[in-house]
Amino acid sequence: MRPTCAQCHRPLVAWIPSAGGSTKVATAGVCFCDRATLLPTRTRIHLLQHPREEDKGIGTARMAHLALPNSRLTVGVAFSSDPEIVAASRRETTYVLFPGPGAVPVERVPLDRPIDLIVVDGTWPQAKKLIRTNPILERLPRLGFTPRHESAYLIRKEPAPGCVSTIEALVEVLRVLERDGERFERLLAPFHAMVARQQWFQTTVGVRRHRGRHRSHRVSPRAALAAHLSRYGSRLICIHGEANSWPRMPKDMREPELVHWLAHRPATSETFERVIAPRSPLAPGTCTHIDLDEDVLREGGSLDSCRDAWNRFLRPDDVVVLWGTFYRDLAAREGLAMPEHEIELREHASRIFKRKMGPLDRCSELVGSSPAPLALRGRGGRRLAALAGALERLRDERDSYDPLRTILPP
Repeated sequence: MRPTCAQCHRPLVAWIPSAGGSTKVATAGVCFCDRATLLPTRTRIHLLQHPREEDKGIGTARMAHLALPNSRLTVGVAFSSDPEIVAASRRETTYVLFPGPGAVPVERVPLDRPIDLIVVDGTWPQAKKLIRTNPILERLPRLGFTPRHESAYLIRKEPAPGCVSTIEALVEVLRVLERDGERFERLLAPFHAMVARQQWFQTTVGVRRHRGRHRSHRVSPRAALAAHLSRYGSRLICIHGEANSWPRMPKDMREPELVHWLAHRPATSETFERVIAPRSPLAPGTCTHIDLDEDVLREGGSLDSCRDAWNRFLRPDDVVVLWGTFYRDLAAREGLAMPEHEIELREHASRIFKRKMGPLDRCSELVGSSPAPLALRGRGGRRLAALAGALERLRDERDSYDPLRTILPP
């Protein structure tokens, strides 16, 4: 393991091939703390980071957090019960930094009082999901800005012109919200250094460092996934849900709501199942689609009782396994706690089989799995059994590779 910086968690040493390529030599790593400057603000900054972004080495949220002493960095998916976010949401001077219709231009924000600025960090799809799955964020006014120039984040592809990194966005708004705003250009010193260093690795080292690598050292996606799953063992927990979902077309369309929540812990064979009574009128076809009688749904428990039971079932270090993210996001929106780490199995299966994957109960044959013997009701029970079966099948695909050599999300 390479030594890493205690602050930024970036490697202090990098190993690169020698001129002949037969040996490796040490060079300076990618810690840029020496270029960071502490920049106090009266603005209270809340950085909410998607879990998949936490260990991205070229992310910028932590870099900004280390330079802004009046900032807080929180990793997760559900923030509606976070005490600091709840407190901020009750203040009239709180904004979410996110573009869109109705966003208030930063130049129009009154500066007579300090504001709370909530910043969601992740890819654009991840950031949108964080907003959608947290009603507390959706209700807050949004803050927008027009970038003065194109992003310098040249080592990461932005989805459209005008998109910038988290740290660049903070520079753009803080230079307006704070006194002596030009000083926040210094936030970008470690950012520019990181980009330049990564470009050097890509152009000077990146191509040839893998040249001549023996085939026996290559890890297939399936073997890498198996090794990744084996790291967690008893911590894995499969989850699935069902919703009362209205069609998109009718004018009286309502937001989907969770009505069936299920989980299975393979290591102990424990299962969790709760039917939740609908809080809204049942959508046409809901009972048919989820294969639960209307009487069963009507007699379900409350959402609060499901939350309490779920909290008792969860363990602090659980790692959730899921097939798609819709029901995870819906459950988080309904206030169910979600573990920090997850494995989205459908994404890995798409990489393994090089095709788009549909519902798991239709893909079990391709995966080569059989449903686990779970005595759970409805379509949700069948799909959770299919997920548990696929997990066991993909986890058994082992070879001699060391799991510590695989490069996958935590």
